[in-house]
Amino acid sequence: MEDGFSGVVRLSNISDFIAPNLDCVIPLETKTVHKKPENSLVKIHAKDKPETCEKIESQPAVKISLNDCLACNGCITSAETVLIEEQSIERFWSTVGSKSLSVVSVSPQSVASIAASRQIHISTAARLISAYFRSLGVSYVVDSSIGRQFALSLAYSECSTSPSAASAPILSSACPGFVCFAEKSQGQLLVPLISKIRSPQAINGALVKDYLRRKFNLQPEEVYHATVMPCYDKKLEASRPDFLVPGSSTVRETDLVISTAELASVLKDQELPTNEDLSEDWLHDFSRGKLIGEPGGSSGGYAERVAREHAAKTGRSITRKRIDKNSEVLEVDSEPKFRVGKVYGFRHIQNMVRKMKSGKGEKFNYIEVMACPGGCGNGGGQIKGETGAEREAILNQVEQLYDSIPQQENDLFRSLESDWSSLNPDYRQLLFTDYHVVTSSILTKLQW
Repeated sequence: MEDGFSGVVRLSNISDFIAPNLDCVIPLETKTVHKKPENSLVKIHAKDKPETCEKIESQPAVKISLNDCLACNGCITSAETVLIEEQSIERFWSTVGSKSLSVVSVSPQSVASIAASRQIHISTAARLISAYFRSLGVSYVVDSSIGRQFALSLAYSECSTSPSAASAPILSSACPGFVCFAEKSQGQLLVPLISKIRSPQAINGALVKDYLRRKFNLQPEEVYHATVMPCYDKKLEASRPDFLVPGSSTVRETDLVISTAELASVLKDQELPTNEDLSEDWLHDFSRGKLIGEPGGSSGGYAERVAREHAAKTGRSITRKRIDKNSEVLEVDSEPKFRVGKVYGFRHIQNMVRKMKSGKGEKFNYIEVMACPGGCGNGGGQIKGETGAEREAILNQVEQLYDSIPQQENDLFRSLESDWSSLNPDYRQLLFTDYHVVTSSILTKLQW
Protein backbone atom coordinates (compact mmCIF):
# COMPACT_ATOMS: atom_id res chain seq x y z
CA MET A 1 0.00 0.00 0.00
CA GLU A 2 2.75 2.43 0.87
CA ASP A 3 4.13 2.05 -2.65
CA GLY A 4 0.89 3.31 -4.13
CA PHE A 5 0.44 6.30 -1.82
CA SER A 6 2.90 9.03 -0.91
CA GLY A 7 4.73 8.81 2.38
CA VAL A 8 2.19 10.86 4.33
CA VAL A 9 -0.52 8.22 4.20
CA ARG A 10 -1.00 6.21 7.37
CA LEU A 11 -3.41 3.44 8.28
CA SER A 12 -5.91 5.07 10.59
CA ASN A 13 -9.47 4.72 11.77
CA ILE A 14 -11.10 7.86 10.46
CA SER A 15 -14.49 6.60 11.55
CA ASP A 16 -15.58 5.48 14.97
CA PHE A 17 -17.51 2.54 13.56
CA ILE A 18 -15.15 -0.28 12.70
CA ALA A 19 -11.44 -1.06 12.64
CA PRO A 20 -9.78 -1.77 9.30
CA ASN A 21 -10.45 -5.30 8.08
CA LEU A 22 -7.18 -6.90 7.00
CA ASP A 23 -8.74 -10.18 5.80
CA CYS A 24 -9.56 -9.52 2.16
CA VAL A 25 -11.68 -12.26 0.57
CA ILE A 26 -10.96 -11.35 -3.06
CA PRO A 27 -8.05 -13.86 -3.31
CA LEU A 28 -10.38 -16.60 -2.07
CA GLU A 29 -12.79 -15.88 -4.89
CA THR A 30 -10.08 -15.92 -7.58
CA LYS A 31 -10.28 -19.18 -9.48
CA THR A 32 -7.31 -20.82 -11.17
CA VAL A 33 -8.13 -22.69 -14.36
CA HIS A 34 -6.01 -25.82 -14.86
CA LYS A 35 -5.65 -26.98 -18.45
CA LYS A 36 -6.08 -30.67 -19.15
CA PRO A 37 -3.22 -32.39 -20.96
CA GLU A 38 -3.88 -32.96 -24.63
CA ASN A 39 -3.30 -36.70 -24.31
CA SER A 40 -4.68 -38.33 -21.20
CA LEU A 41 -3.33 -41.80 -21.91
CA VAL A 42 -0.90 -43.26 -19.38
CA LYS A 43 2.62 -43.75 -20.76
CA ILE A 44 5.19 -46.05 -19.23
CA HIS A 45 8.90 -45.20 -19.53
CA ALA A 46 11.98 -47.00 -18.42
CA LYS A 47 13.56 -45.46 -15.38
CA ASP A 48 17.15 -44.72 -16.32
CA LYS A 49 17.78 -41.63 -14.19
CA PRO A 50 17.31 -40.81 -10.52
CA GLU A 51 14.24 -38.73 -9.83
CA THR A 52 14.82 -35.00 -9.81
CA CYS A 53 12.73 -32.28 -8.28
CA GLU A 54 10.82 -30.20 -10.75
CA LYS A 55 10.62 -26.45 -10.24
CA ILE A 56 7.09 -25.38 -9.38
CA GLU A 57 6.03 -22.24 -11.16
CA SER A 58 4.91 -19.54 -8.77
CA GLN A 59 1.36 -18.28 -9.07
CA PRO A 60 0.87 -14.65 -10.05
CA ALA A 61 0.08 -12.30 -7.21
CA VAL A 62 -3.57 -11.42 -6.80
CA LYS A 63 -4.27 -7.85 -7.91
CA ILE A 64 -7.07 -6.02 -6.12
CA SER A 65 -8.55 -3.03 -7.90
CA LEU A 66 -10.86 -0.29 -6.69
CA ASN A 67 -13.75 -1.84 -8.59
CA ASP A 68 -13.14 -5.12 -6.74
CA CYS A 69 -13.53 -3.33 -3.41
CA LEU A 70 -16.69 -1.54 -4.49
CA ALA A 71 -18.33 -4.75 -5.72
CA CYS A 72 -17.24 -6.86 -2.73
CA ASN A 73 -18.99 -7.19 0.61
CA GLY A 74 -15.96 -8.72 2.31
CA CYS A 75 -15.43 -5.75 4.58
CA ILE A 76 -16.73 -2.29 5.31
CA THR A 77 -13.56 -0.40 4.61
CA SER A 78 -12.19 3.06 4.35
CA ALA A 79 -9.93 3.63 1.37
CA GLU A 80 -6.79 3.80 3.49
CA THR A 81 -6.98 0.02 3.90
CA VAL A 82 -7.16 -0.71 0.18
CA LEU A 83 -4.33 -1.22 -2.27
CA ILE A 84 -5.02 1.74 -4.55
CA GLU A 85 -2.05 1.78 -6.86
CA GLU A 86 -3.48 4.21 -9.38
CA GLN A 87 -4.57 6.87 -6.89
CA SER A 88 -1.34 8.51 -5.74
CA ILE A 89 0.46 11.82 -6.14
CA GLU A 90 3.22 9.98 -8.03
CA ARG A 91 0.68 8.67 -10.52
CA PHE A 92 -0.64 12.22 -10.93
CA TRP A 93 2.84 13.47 -11.82
CA SER A 94 3.25 10.77 -14.46
CA THR A 95 -0.17 11.15 -16.11
CA VAL A 96 -1.25 14.79 -15.88
CA GLY A 97 0.72 15.91 -18.91
CA SER A 98 -0.64 13.24 -21.24
CA LYS A 99 -3.86 15.03 -22.24
CA SER A 100 -4.79 18.08 -24.30
CA LEU A 101 -6.76 19.65 -21.43
CA SER A 102 -6.13 19.08 -17.72
CA VAL A 103 -8.28 20.34 -14.85
CA VAL A 104 -7.89 19.97 -11.08
CA SER A 105 -10.94 20.52 -8.84
CA VAL A 106 -10.01 21.47 -5.27
CA SER A 107 -12.38 21.15 -2.32
CA PRO A 108 -12.70 24.18 -0.01
CA GLN A 109 -12.25 21.84 2.97
CA SER A 110 -8.78 20.99 1.63
CA VAL A 111 -7.95 24.65 1.13
CA ALA A 112 -9.05 25.44 4.69
CA SER A 113 -6.93 22.60 6.08
CA ILE A 114 -3.81 23.77 4.23
CA ALA A 115 -4.47 27.38 5.26
CA ALA A 116 -4.78 26.31 8.92
CA SER A 117 -1.57 24.26 8.83
CA ARG A 118 0.43 27.11 7.26
CA GLN A 119 -1.31 29.88 9.23
CA ILE A 120 -2.25 31.82 6.10
CA HIS A 121 -5.44 33.34 4.70
CA ILE A 122 -7.69 30.91 2.88
CA SER A 123 -7.50 32.84 -0.39
CA THR A 124 -3.70 32.78 -0.13
CA ALA A 125 -3.84 29.01 0.29
CA ALA A 126 -5.97 28.74 -2.86
CA ARG A 127 -3.45 30.76 -4.85
CA LEU A 128 -0.61 28.62 -3.49
CA ILE A 129 -2.36 25.37 -4.48
CA SER A 130 -3.13 26.75 -7.92
CA ALA A 131 0.49 27.83 -8.43
CA TYR A 132 1.70 24.31 -7.65
CA PHE A 133 -0.61 22.61 -10.14
CA ARG A 134 -0.07 25.23 -12.83
CA SER A 135 3.70 24.75 -12.46
CA LEU A 136 3.09 21.13 -13.50
CA GLY A 137 1.26 22.21 -16.65
CA VAL A 138 -2.34 21.94 -15.43
CA SER A 139 -4.64 24.01 -17.65
CA TYR A 140 -7.15 25.09 -14.99
CA VAL A 141 -7.53 24.76 -11.22
CA VAL A 142 -11.15 25.23 -10.09
CA ASP A 143 -13.25 25.17 -6.93
CA SER A 144 -15.19 21.93 -6.43
CA SER A 145 -17.91 24.12 -4.91
CA ILE A 146 -19.12 24.72 -8.45
CA GLY A 147 -20.36 21.14 -8.46
CA ARG A 148 -21.78 21.65 -4.97
CA GLN A 149 -23.88 24.58 -6.23
CA PHE A 150 -25.52 22.29 -8.77
CA ALA A 151 -26.17 19.69 -6.06
CA LEU A 152 -27.61 22.20 -3.59
CA SER A 153 -29.89 23.70 -6.23
CA LEU A 154 -31.58 20.30 -6.62
CA ALA A 155 -31.67 19.13 -2.97
CA TYR A 156 -34.92 20.72 -1.79
CA SER A 157 -36.79 19.84 -4.97
CA GLU A 158 -35.80 16.19 -4.60
CA CYS A 159 -36.75 16.22 -0.93
CA SER A 160 -40.20 17.69 -1.57
CA THR A 161 -41.09 15.51 -4.59
CA SER A 162 -39.60 12.11 -3.75
CA PRO A 163 -42.27 9.37 -3.38
CA SER A 164 -40.55 8.10 -0.22
CA ALA A 165 -40.35 11.54 1.41
CA ALA A 166 -43.79 11.16 3.02
CA SER A 167 -42.69 8.18 5.11
CA ALA A 168 -38.88 8.33 5.33
CA PRO A 169 -36.14 10.96 5.05
CA ILE A 170 -33.93 11.63 2.05
CA LEU A 171 -30.33 10.87 3.04
CA SER A 172 -27.57 13.00 1.52
CA SER A 173 -25.23 11.19 -0.88
CA ALA A 174 -22.13 13.41 -0.82
CA CYS A 175 -20.20 11.16 1.62
CA PRO A 176 -18.74 8.05 -0.08
CA GLY A 177 -17.96 6.47 3.30
CA PHE A 178 -21.63 6.52 4.25
CA VAL A 179 -22.68 5.36 0.77
CA CYS A 180 -20.26 2.42 1.01
CA PHE A 181 -21.64 1.50 4.45
CA ALA A 182 -25.23 1.79 3.24
CA GLU A 183 -24.70 -0.33 0.12
CA LYS A 184 -22.78 -3.09 1.92
CA SER A 185 -24.32 -3.17 5.38
CA GLN A 186 -27.86 -1.77 5.31
CA GLY A 187 -28.69 -1.91 1.61
CA GLN A 188 -32.38 -2.80 1.72
CA LEU A 189 -33.12 -0.15 4.34
CA LEU A 190 -30.88 2.76 3.32
CA VAL A 191 -30.14 2.55 -0.41
CA PRO A 192 -33.72 3.46 -1.51
CA LEU A 193 -33.50 6.58 0.67
CA ILE A 194 -30.14 7.91 -0.54
CA SER A 195 -30.35 11.06 -2.62
CA LYS A 196 -29.88 10.45 -6.35
CA ILE A 197 -28.04 13.76 -6.70
CA ARG A 198 -24.35 13.32 -7.41
CA SER A 199 -21.66 14.55 -5.04
CA PRO A 200 -19.79 17.79 -5.88
CA GLN A 201 -16.77 15.75 -7.02
CA ALA A 202 -18.90 13.67 -9.38
CA ILE A 203 -20.69 16.73 -10.78
CA ASN A 204 -17.37 18.48 -11.35
CA GLY A 205 -16.23 15.35 -13.17
CA ALA A 206 -19.21 15.59 -15.50
CA LEU A 207 -18.66 19.33 -15.88
CA VAL A 208 -15.07 18.76 -17.01
CA LYS A 209 -15.55 15.67 -19.17
CA ASP A 210 -18.80 16.83 -20.78
CA TYR A 211 -19.18 20.62 -20.63
CA LEU A 212 -15.53 21.68 -20.98
CA ARG A 213 -14.62 19.04 -23.55
CA ARG A 214 -17.57 20.19 -25.69
CA LYS A 215 -16.60 23.82 -25.18
CA PHE A 216 -13.03 23.11 -26.29
CA ASN A 217 -14.13 20.68 -29.03
CA LEU A 218 -12.32 17.69 -27.52
CA GLN A 219 -13.11 14.02 -26.92
CA PRO A 220 -13.45 12.77 -23.31
CA GLU A 221 -10.25 10.74 -23.59
CA GLU A 222 -8.36 13.94 -24.44
CA VAL A 223 -9.31 15.52 -21.09
CA TYR A 224 -7.74 14.84 -17.68
CA HIS A 225 -9.58 15.56 -14.42
CA ALA A 226 -8.12 15.20 -10.93
CA THR A 227 -9.45 16.37 -7.58
CA VAL A 228 -8.07 17.31 -4.15
CA MET A 229 -10.38 16.02 -1.42
CA PRO A 230 -10.48 15.85 2.40
CA CYS A 231 -11.32 12.16 2.30
CA TYR A 232 -9.55 9.03 1.01
CA ASP A 233 -12.93 7.43 0.28
CA LYS A 234 -13.30 9.88 -2.61
CA LYS A 235 -10.72 7.73 -4.41
CA LEU A 236 -13.21 4.86 -4.27
CA GLU A 237 -16.07 7.10 -5.35
CA ALA A 238 -14.18 8.22 -8.46
CA SER A 239 -13.75 4.58 -9.47
CA ARG A 240 -17.44 3.67 -9.37
CA PRO A 241 -18.63 2.34 -12.75
CA ASP A 242 -21.53 4.81 -12.43
CA PHE A 243 -19.03 7.65 -12.94
CA LEU A 244 -17.55 6.48 -16.22
CA VAL A 245 -18.11 8.83 -19.16
CA PRO A 246 -21.44 7.77 -20.74
CA GLY A 247 -20.82 5.34 -23.57
CA SER A 248 -17.31 4.46 -22.39
CA SER A 249 -16.13 1.44 -20.43
CA THR A 250 -12.72 2.87 -19.54
CA VAL A 251 -12.79 6.70 -19.38
CA ARG A 252 -13.55 8.01 -15.90
CA GLU A 253 -15.08 11.41 -15.28
CA THR A 254 -12.56 11.84 -12.47
CA ASP A 255 -9.24 10.21 -13.29
CA LEU A 256 -7.47 10.60 -9.96
CA VAL A 257 -8.05 11.85 -6.42
CA ILE A 258 -5.38 13.36 -4.16
CA SER A 259 -5.96 13.82 -0.43
CA THR A 260 -5.28 17.10 1.36
CA ALA A 261 -2.38 15.57 3.31
CA GLU A 262 -0.81 14.14 0.15
CA LEU A 263 -0.91 17.56 -1.48
CA ALA A 264 0.44 19.28 1.64
CA SER A 265 3.47 16.99 1.61
CA VAL A 266 4.61 18.37 -1.77
CA LEU A 267 3.66 22.03 -1.19
CA LYS A 268 6.41 22.80 1.31
CA ASP A 269 8.68 24.81 -1.01
CA GLN A 270 5.96 26.25 -3.25
CA GLU A 271 6.00 30.02 -3.59
CA LEU A 272 3.13 32.35 -4.40
CA PRO A 273 2.94 33.55 -8.01
CA THR A 274 3.58 37.20 -8.81
CA ASN A 275 2.21 39.39 -11.59
CA GLU A 276 -0.17 36.75 -12.95
CA ASP A 277 -2.46 37.98 -15.71
CA LEU A 278 -5.59 35.87 -15.22
CA SER A 279 -8.90 36.19 -17.03
CA GLU A 280 -11.98 37.26 -15.07
CA ASP A 281 -13.95 34.02 -15.37
CA TRP A 282 -14.84 30.97 -13.29
CA LEU A 283 -11.99 28.93 -14.73
CA HIS A 284 -9.52 31.36 -13.16
CA ASP A 285 -11.40 32.37 -10.00
CA PHE A 286 -9.65 29.80 -7.81
CA SER A 287 -6.23 30.84 -9.11
CA ARG A 288 -7.05 34.40 -8.05
CA GLY A 289 -7.94 33.16 -4.55
CA LYS A 290 -11.72 33.43 -5.04
CA LEU A 291 -13.76 30.62 -3.47
CA ILE A 292 -17.49 29.93 -3.26
CA GLY A 293 -18.94 29.90 0.26
CA GLU A 294 -22.12 28.32 1.59
CA PRO A 295 -23.57 28.58 5.13
CA GLY A 296 -24.20 25.43 7.12
CA GLY A 297 -20.79 24.05 8.02
CA SER A 298 -17.88 22.39 6.29
CA SER A 299 -19.87 19.38 5.10
CA GLY A 300 -21.44 21.41 2.32
CA GLY A 301 -24.53 23.00 3.85
CA TYR A 302 -27.07 20.49 2.52
CA ALA A 303 -29.27 20.45 5.62
CA GLU A 304 -29.07 24.23 5.92
CA ARG A 305 -30.07 24.79 2.27
CA VAL A 306 -33.04 22.39 2.44
CA ALA A 307 -34.33 23.95 5.67
CA ARG A 308 -33.89 27.52 4.39
CA GLU A 309 -35.71 26.82 1.13
CA HIS A 310 -38.65 25.22 2.94
CA ALA A 311 -38.79 28.10 5.41
CA ALA A 312 -38.78 30.59 2.52
CA LYS A 313 -41.52 28.66 0.71
CA THR A 314 -43.81 28.48 3.77
CA GLY A 315 -42.91 31.83 5.30
CA ARG A 316 -41.97 30.19 8.57
CA SER A 317 -38.94 30.38 10.85
CA ILE A 318 -36.25 27.79 11.63
CA THR A 319 -35.62 26.48 15.15
CA ARG A 320 -32.22 24.89 15.77
CA LYS A 321 -31.39 22.23 18.32
CA ARG A 322 -27.72 21.29 18.54
CA ILE A 323 -27.42 17.99 20.39
CA ASP A 324 -23.62 17.79 20.09
CA LYS A 325 -20.98 18.53 17.48
CA ASN A 326 -22.09 15.47 15.49
CA SER A 327 -25.85 15.85 15.67
CA GLU A 328 -28.19 18.77 15.02
CA VAL A 329 -31.87 19.27 14.22
CA LEU A 330 -33.31 22.13 12.16
CA GLU A 331 -37.09 22.38 12.44
CA VAL A 332 -39.30 24.59 10.28
CA ASP A 333 -42.47 25.63 12.12
CA SER A 334 -44.76 24.71 9.23
CA GLU A 335 -47.78 22.45 9.13
CA PRO A 336 -46.88 19.63 9.11
CA LYS A 337 -43.52 20.06 10.84
CA PHE A 338 -40.52 19.95 8.52
CA ARG A 339 -37.44 18.46 10.18
CA VAL A 340 -33.92 18.36 8.82
CA GLY A 341 -31.07 16.66 10.62
CA LYS A 342 -27.29 16.43 10.63
CA VAL A 343 -25.73 13.09 11.58
CA TYR A 344 -21.92 12.78 11.63
CA GLY A 345 -19.85 9.76 12.64
CA PHE A 346 -20.77 6.08 12.52
CA ARG A 347 -21.95 5.89 16.12
CA HIS A 348 -24.61 8.46 15.33
CA ILE A 349 -25.34 6.72 12.01
CA GLN A 350 -25.91 3.46 13.91
CA ASN A 351 -28.34 5.25 16.23
CA MET A 352 -30.13 6.67 13.19
CA VAL A 353 -30.42 3.20 11.65
CA ARG A 354 -31.78 1.70 14.87
CA LYS A 355 -34.46 4.39 15.13
CA MET A 356 -35.43 3.93 11.49
CA LYS A 357 -35.78 0.17 11.99
CA SER A 358 -37.86 0.56 15.14
CA GLY A 359 -40.02 3.34 13.74
CA LYS A 360 -39.56 5.30 16.94
CA GLY A 361 -38.47 8.90 17.29
CA GLU A 362 -39.26 12.07 15.40
CA LYS A 363 -39.94 11.98 11.68
CA PHE A 364 -37.31 13.66 9.49
CA ASN A 365 -37.68 14.92 5.93
CA TYR A 366 -33.98 15.18 5.14
CA ILE A 367 -30.75 14.13 6.88
CA GLU A 368 -27.22 15.30 6.03
CA VAL A 369 -25.17 12.17 6.76
CA MET A 370 -21.36 12.14 6.98
CA ALA A 371 -19.17 9.21 8.06
CA CYS A 372 -16.46 11.27 9.78
CA PRO A 373 -17.09 12.69 13.26
CA GLY A 374 -17.13 16.46 12.85
CA GLY A 375 -18.00 16.18 9.16
CA CYS A 376 -15.88 16.84 6.08
CA GLY A 377 -13.63 19.38 7.77
CA ASN A 378 -12.35 16.45 9.82
CA GLY A 379 -12.04 14.04 6.88
CA GLY A 380 -9.50 11.25 7.00
CA GLY A 381 -7.39 12.90 4.32
CA GLN A 382 -7.05 16.21 6.15
CA ILE A 383 -3.90 17.43 7.93
CA LYS A 384 -4.02 16.13 11.51
CA GLY A 385 -2.49 17.06 14.83
CA GLU A 386 -0.59 14.59 17.02
CA THR A 387 -2.79 14.78 20.12
CA GLY A 388 -6.53 14.91 20.62
CA ALA A 389 -6.32 18.52 21.79
CA GLU A 390 -4.28 19.50 18.73
CA ARG A 391 -6.75 17.78 16.39
CA GLU A 392 -9.67 19.57 18.06
CA ALA A 393 -7.94 22.94 17.77
CA ILE A 394 -7.07 22.34 14.11
CA LEU A 395 -10.65 21.32 13.32
CA ASN A 396 -12.01 24.49 14.96
CA GLN A 397 -9.61 26.58 12.90
CA VAL A 398 -10.55 24.74 9.70
CA GLU A 399 -14.23 25.37 10.43
CA GLN A 400 -13.59 29.08 11.03
CA LEU A 401 -11.61 29.42 7.81
CA TYR A 402 -14.27 27.54 5.87
CA ASP A 403 -17.02 29.76 7.29
CA SER A 404 -15.04 32.86 6.29
CA ILE A 405 -15.47 32.10 2.57
CA PRO A 406 -17.96 34.68 1.25
CA GLN A 407 -21.14 33.58 -0.44
CA GLN A 408 -21.54 34.34 -4.13
CA GLU A 409 -24.62 35.31 -6.03
CA ASN A 410 -26.15 32.66 -8.27
CA ASP A 411 -25.21 34.58 -11.44
CA LEU A 412 -22.17 32.38 -12.12
CA PHE A 413 -24.10 29.17 -11.51
CA ARG A 414 -27.04 30.23 -13.69
CA SER A 415 -24.74 31.36 -16.49
CA LEU A 416 -22.81 28.10 -16.39
CA GLU A 417 -26.02 26.08 -16.30
CA SER A 418 -27.38 27.93 -19.34
CA ASP A 419 -24.15 27.48 -21.30
CA TRP A 420 -23.97 23.76 -20.50
CA SER A 421 -27.59 23.34 -21.55
CA SER A 422 -26.87 24.93 -24.93
CA LEU A 423 -23.99 22.52 -25.53
CA ASN A 424 -25.82 19.45 -24.20
CA PRO A 425 -29.61 19.68 -23.78
CA ASP A 426 -29.54 16.44 -21.76
CA TYR A 427 -26.89 17.65 -19.30
CA ARG A 428 -29.24 17.27 -16.29
CA GLN A 429 -28.96 13.50 -16.59
CA LEU A 430 -25.31 13.90 -15.58
CA LEU A 431 -26.31 15.48 -12.26
CA PHE A 432 -27.87 12.27 -10.92
CA THR A 433 -26.74 8.72 -10.28
CA ASP A 434 -27.88 5.44 -8.72
CA TYR A 435 -26.70 3.44 -5.74
CA HIS A 436 -26.77 -0.33 -5.41
CA VAL A 437 -27.30 -2.96 -2.75
CA VAL A 438 -24.13 -5.07 -2.52
CA THR A 439 -25.08 -8.63 -1.63
CA SER A 440 -22.98 -10.52 0.88
CA SER A 441 -20.86 -13.53 0.04
CA ILE A 442 -20.54 -16.69 2.12
CA LEU A 443 -16.80 -16.01 2.09
CA THR A 444 -17.32 -12.91 4.23
CA LYS A 445 -18.38 -15.15 7.11
CA LEU A 446 -15.23 -17.27 7.05
CA GLN A 447 -12.70 -16.75 9.82
CA TRP A 448 -9.13 -17.93 9.29
